[in-house]
Amino acid sequence: MPIDPAPLRWGLTGLALAGALALLPQPRETLREAALDEALALTASAPAGEVLVVAIDSEAIARFGPWPWPRARMAQVVARLAEGGPAVLAVEPVLSGPDRAGPDHLARALAGLPGEAGASRLPDGNIPLSQALAEVPAILGASLSDLPSPSPVPAAVLLVSGPVGPVDPWRAAGLEAPFPVLADRATLGVVSLKGEQGGIVRRAPLLVMAGDTAVAGFALAAAQIRQGATALRLGDGALAAGEVRMPLGPTADFRIRPTDPATWPQRSLPLGAVLDDPALLQGKTVLVGLTAPEFALFRPTAATPVAPSVQVQADAVETLASGQPLLRPAWAGLAEAGLALTLAAAVLTAALTLPMAPALLATLAATFAASTLALSLFLLRGFALDPVAPALTVLVTGLAAIAGGIIQARRRAARLRERFERHLAPAVVARLAAAPGLVRLPGELREVTALFTDLEGFTAKTAALPPDRLIAILDRYFDGLSTLVHRHGGMIDKYVGDAAHVLFNAPLDLPGHPQKALDCARAISAFGTAFAADPQNAGLGRTRIGIETGPAVVGDVGQGQKLDYTAHGPAINLAARLEQACKDLDRPILAGPGLCAALPSEPWENLGQLPLKGFGPVAIHAPAP
Repeated sequence: MPIDPAPLRWGLTGLALAGALALLPQPRETLREAALDEALALTASAPAGEVLVVAIDSEAIARFGPWPWPRARMAQVVARLAEGGPAVLAVEPVLSGPDRAGPDHLARALAGLPGEAGASRLPDGNIPLSQALAEVPAILGASLSDLPSPSPVPAAVLLVSGPVGPVDPWRAAGLEAPFPVLADRATLGVVSLKGEQGGIVRRAPLLVMAGDTAVAGFALAAAQIRQGATALRLGDGALAAGEVRMPLGPTADFRIRPTDPATWPQRSLPLGAVLDDPALLQGKTVLVGLTAPEFALFRPTAATPVAPSVQVQADAVETLASGQPLLRPAWAGLAEAGLALTLAAAVLTAALTLPMAPALLATLAATFAASTLALSLFLLRGFALDPVAPALTVLVTGLAAIAGGIIQARRRAARLRERFERHLAPAVVARLAAAPGLVRLPGELREVTALFTDLEGFTAKTAALPPDRLIAILDRYFDGLSTLVHRHGGMIDKYVGDAAHVLFNAPLDLPGHPQKALDCARAISAFGTAFAADPQNAGLGRTRIGIETGPAVVGDVGQGQKLDYTAHGPAINLAARLEQACKDLDRPILAGPGLCAALPSEPWENLGQLPLKGFGPVAIHAPAP
């Protein structure tokens, strides 16, 4: 089967264009991340049950006062929570700086006022809070800062056991860390989260660099404490805390698997309820954080545009605990390119070999397959392959090839139309071209002038002619006849053997159609006489013509690909009978009474009454030469 170059050329152009666009990193990454976000949101599940969020909600704020609470109050809260026996107690809000209700802060605030010396004798809330933290495996949140750390930051303990590979962790000049006396009694975990395109939080850090100090992310610190690991093991491109192991990736972070926000109540308890019954925390990884709208920090995620940061951290902890990392592997780019090229070749083949509808279905199926495969690997295996760029490449390639085929088909149709316009009425062709969906022209009753022709002596003169010469003569004859018909505004209804059936005033109005039809008949008669005088035409050409004016029903007759725009009515049949009568009366043109009535000023020759089949006696006239 020959390959049509147009769809191939268009398809390859579409492939090249889509490939070039896929090489632009910013739009590619934006589309990829948005698609992966949507996939994660649609497949978000309920929490696993290991993590419990203790929510400092509006009720707690109303009970204990606005945030931040005095450290003495925090000490009471932590001590009460510790009684429940949590496996890990992680406090997300950063308890930096001195206690606002402590002696140092109040002494500075009350300096110069009577009784200020008494402020220095107030109890320091940091002391009982540090003591409470010492009674439970605790983590305190710290955040990245553009300023150097005001005091030394405890570094994460790292044991390097193998090759690490190139890695560039999140970096900052320093940390906003808990007050030193508190930091000494707990493990630090960085709670900072980056907003990416659209401000969406997608990743949490495993390690960060605060100046020259490596510090664990909040979720990794929670995993380390729960696993009872004294150090983090670094090697073979991964970071491990006990049995929890996570590939480092190029930036030492990991993608968070969001849980369904509708299920957060399953892993969340208000602080007041836990203070009443701390046993609810037994064996849990407990995250304490703000959810009160007036104080909480809300971040958009893949699953919701508004998530309290403590819930985002809880999702990060659950992602690490699941052992199902979501990472973009080093081979992702090659895999995506191979998938795109393979499926693009398939849809290009379909566009070249199949009709338009099956080719379009194949293109859509291949596009769906590219996206589905990438999303399946992402959701089931954690490989963050691009579900958009390869699919768009396949779609653009297939649609471009199909478009090229359609354009080529239309060009072919235009050439065929140009070839057959000499046989069809230009008005009908234009009407069909303007409305391609018009398969069947509706019938209508209108006055027409019918003109029927027949070659004189055709049977006798063509009996001995070779077929190729006969066809050549007829081609020349009908070419000249059709030119005259179109020149006078007529429509060639059909050719039947050596005869032509011509209509005037159909399908569109033709003012003065009786006169134009008569003028056309005279021109055809003169043309036929001259044609017969040419020796190469074997004496063929003299034409007998019958012509009549009257009402007729015109429109398409037939079905499917066998549609014939034609006319039916007495005037049509009478024109045919008049053409046959030309032989008996030895006249080149005979006209019926309808035409004569329409052209009373013509010098008609009255030939009397002639009985015609199906009509009886009919008044016959011949026009003046």
